[in-house]
Amino acid sequence: AGTVLINQPGRESWAASPVRSETNGNIAHEMSPAEIHEVIDAHARGAKRAAAGGMDGVEILGAFGFLPQAFLSPLTNHRTDQYGGTLENRLRFLLELLEAVRGALGRDYVLGVRLPGDEFEPGGLDLEKMKTICSQVADTGLIDYLNIIAHTNISHLGRSRHWAPTPTCHGIFVHLAEAIRKVVNVPVFTVGRIVDPAHAEHIIAHGQADMVGMTRAHICDPQILPKLRGQIKANIRICAGANVCIANRYAGKSIRCIQNPTLPTPGVALLPAITSKKVSIIGAGPAGLECARVCTERGHTVQIFDADSRAGGQLALWASAPSTGELARIIDWRLDELERLGVTLTLNRLMSHEELIVLDAETIVIATGALDTCRSFAGDGSIQIISAHELLCGAPVNATRALVLNEGRGQAGLAAGELLAHRGIATEIVTSDIAVAADLDPTNRAAWYQRLGERNCTFTAIHVVESINAQTVVLRNVFDDRLSNREDIDLIVDWPGCRANDELITGWSDNLPQMFSIGDCRAPRTVEIAISEAAAVANQI
Repeated sequence: AGTVLINQPGRESWAASPVRSETNGNIAHEMSPAEIHEVIDAHARGAKRAAAGGMDGVEILGAFGFLPQAFLSPLTNHRTDQYGGTLENRLRFLLELLEAVRGALGRDYVLGVRLPGDEFEPGGLDLEKMKTICSQVADTGLIDYLNIIAHTNISHLGRSRHWAPTPTCHGIFVHLAEAIRKVVNVPVFTVGRIVDPAHAEHIIAHGQADMVGMTRAHICDPQILPKLRGQIKANIRICAGANVCIANRYAGKSIRCIQNPTLPTPGVALLPAITSKKVSIIGAGPAGLECARVCTERGHTVQIFDADSRAGGQLALWASAPSTGELARIIDWRLDELERLGVTLTLNRLMSHEELIVLDAETIVIATGALDTCRSFAGDGSIQIISAHELLCGAPVNATRALVLNEGRGQAGLAAGELLAHRGIATEIVTSDIAVAADLDPTNRAAWYQRLGERNCTFTAIHVVESINAQTVVLRNVFDDRLSNREDIDLIVDWPGCRANDELITGWSDNLPQMFSIGDCRAPRTVEIAISEAAAVANQI
């Protein structure tokens, strides 16, 4: 049946000490001894309910800055009573909690604890201190395993690192688990961007950990194990680290995935089509490829056409930036699946209405995506002005100072800024929004801020271009109309968003067969929505 995670986030409301939260600005209430015992008792009662409900055990969440970690860390525990000060005192809360939970469970159930291997915060718990703590916890005999992660919720960056997005290296916390495993007498688990079963096998085979957690990998592809066993003939869909799952969790919504359109209701089998049809799909971006895959799996005969020289649409462009290469997995997996299924993909083929009429198809799906846009600004031509797409496509630039106007949603403007900074061009990203990348989830936003900051990019929010005079760009504050100048600018990269490429939809003829439209040609939205919409339409055909 597995184990259930028991946790009390704390710190945002109740905490070891009245420390301010960087993520919401609140100062928590310092728990009294009576409240400490109340929380410990609640954990024990929760564990008892889990056992009564058929679970094999429980894991206590002592990481992420939650209460056990908040008591352990001198960064967040400033108490002077028996729960603060010395390491022995700071350990007291966790040990009393584990003792209570073990007492409630007995010895027939599994009890584990998740702890940070390092907080990576000045004044916080480092690896050497955590080796001591983990050794003492294991020596109590109360637990059956340790699950090692890192960081703490005390900072925006630390919070984002719990579920680090692409391009964070795979197995980011393995070295911590490996070090702690050498000093404890219980099995040690590891997690952190381990997305490939071969990587997991390597970690275990080399003694770096006793078990590997692959949560996001299984969200992306719940059928990893049957595929490995050969029970399902398909390629494993590898997590690309886009963190749509985490974004939905932060927003309080059901878990979804940029690649897995079956969520939030996984396990729903594809039903064979009642009648096999000839299906033509116009456009080989994420939506077109996913629609082709699902249609073929259901028994239809499918062919795909795309006007570009490569499949992938806009996503293929975004994946060409220095830190977003893993997003290409979203395209590559679908191309591999279509090759396995024998689907014909024709590139460099721009379809017209007349050609659609003569296609040998019973159903046509329009998936032509969205068109690049770039605004015009009055000036004398001293500043080169190109779109983000043109830059990502390889347009030549000769610049030393650049502005990126990031008005569209998503990561295209950020990818453009990163590409410029990577080339040594002084880059400022400007948006009229309340913050740069305000539409991104906290993990991706923090990761982008860190990467761009390391490249000396600067951010200016709530501003738009007011005018251009030679190489001086005048910016206007959208709230108070104050003006400020940017001098010696020789390049502007504009990302105002895209517009739907809907020509084949708006000119639809009654002479044509059944038609559907999916993805950005209906309305520019996210990759996740495009893929989900494509799968839904494919299930209707």
